[in-house]
Amino acid sequence: MKRHLHLLLPFLLLLMTTFSNIKAGERWNNSFDTSKVITSDASLSVMTIDIIVDLVSVHNPSLKSYVYKREAAVNQLKQAGLWQNPELSTEFEEVGWDAPGFSESEISISLSQEFEIFGQRNARKNVALAGIELTKFETMVEAFDLYLEVKRRFFKLFYTQNKILLADSSVLLAENIVKSIEFRMNRGAALHSEFLLAQLELQRLELDYQKVQQELRSSQIELAALWNSKKTDITVSSANEPNLQSALDRLQKITSQLDSTRYVQQLSYDIKKVRAEKQLVSKEAKPNVTFSGGFKRIKVNNSNSFLFGISVPLPLFNKNQGDRASLQASIRSKEYEQEKTRIETKAYINSSISQLTELINQHMTLDTLLLPTAENAYNTIQKTYSLGRIPYTSFLEAERSLIDLRFEHNDMLFAIYEQLLAIEQISGIRIYQ
Repeated sequence: MKRHLHLLLPFLLLLMTTFSNIKAGERWNNSFDTSKVITSDASLSVMTIDIIVDLVSVHNPSLKSYVYKREAAVNQLKQAGLWQNPELSTEFEEVGWDAPGFSESEISISLSQEFEIFGQRNARKNVALAGIELTKFETMVEAFDLYLEVKRRFFKLFYTQNKILLADSSVLLAENIVKSIEFRMNRGAALHSEFLLAQLELQRLELDYQKVQQELRSSQIELAALWNSKKTDITVSSANEPNLQSALDRLQKITSQLDSTRYVQQLSYDIKKVRAEKQLVSKEAKPNVTFSGGFKRIKVNNSNSFLFGISVPLPLFNKNQGDRASLQASIRSKEYEQEKTRIETKAYINSSISQLTELINQHMTLDTLLLPTAENAYNTIQKTYSLGRIPYTSFLEAERSLIDLRFEHNDMLFAIYEQLLAIEQISGIRIYQ
């Protein structure tokens, strides 16, 4: 029954089309646009996911922090490309206490500059470039996670709204059952114990309704916090979804296109950075050359002379052997960790898809068999009751069975959506826009 479906097929239709042709650049994308001009949510009575994404784009401080993280990494590249500062030195010789001032002094002034002739500066730049790539990936993933969190909180509120409507129907139904049993009891057609049990059930459902109300308020506060809003009466809306059989048929094809996940890619960037650091350490083991030049003024005979010098440290003992070995071991460790992560995440995705497939099968059974059967039974019993052929309690029991199935339907849809979010997070692929 299409009117009972809330949101699932858009996920799975996009699951089919997205995974069929995934490119690396299409991963970790989000919908945030910080150039939006939405300033307030005060006039918004009902919000869609697009409106909330726009509000988060403008008001969530995390997005601005990602910009400055990337800027900090870029400035590290700028620093890595700078030359060492030249050194200006002055020496005073033959200045004694018994000499009349500086009349017999020798004054030397020289300027020296260190030159990195074995590629140290380029190696430092490579480390900075690797750091930029790592930071860009990390901030991209963090922004994508924020986008997923927006969706999670949005749909949590959406399903809670549905849940409170169902809880309200349950309470109303329980009240009608109590009234019906009380009426029958007063005429000797029902036991007092039956009336007490009905009252107990009503009290339980009223408590459940209060819990769902609190859950609704919490969901509203959690969602509003994403754009720093004090609005607590948020109502959200979303489109319905059609049949999902075609998506289910192609669901298993996802795994063949997910060899690289967020954790595997993270380690790839880590390894690249450590390799650049190792190259820098190797370059730094070779000595830099310092050239100097200046002049000397000999006061005693008023003569001048030019000075030229060259200095080279002798790499006899310290050739960065320990640092190079340590970094090489770190690279090997990360490579094995990456391989282990690739195996574990692939297993996790397979498991998630298996669970998702089972949930979808259960949902389709519920949606195409159980709910229609319960609705038909309810409609039949309603007509029979209107003709006076069955007692009112039978009609109420049919209605209660239908409400319970709708509760199960709502909970199952949210479970499916959470499973989809888990796959999105680890794969970096937007299954549902």
